[in-house]
Amino acid sequence: MTLPKITQENVHIFIPLKAAKVTYRYAKQHGTSEKEALLEFYNSKTYEALEREETKMWHEGVNYLYEEFEEEKEL
Repeated sequence: MTLPKITQENVHIFIPLKAAKVTYRYAKQHGTSEKEALLEFYNSKTYEALEREETKMWHEGVNYLYEEFEEEKEL
């Protein structure tokens, strides 16, 4: 079985689960609601990069994405 090639048109398949896991962890760590955390993540440079296939961030794990988001929030 050959897996389909990941392109800009189908990269969105990977994003919802990763976004949910990152924001759940962020909300828990920072005592905020999951909705607030999700909105912050959706408006972040980390999420912007995650949406672009050429960055290959869709390939990274949740821990990496969380750390990138945390670093961005510290700036």
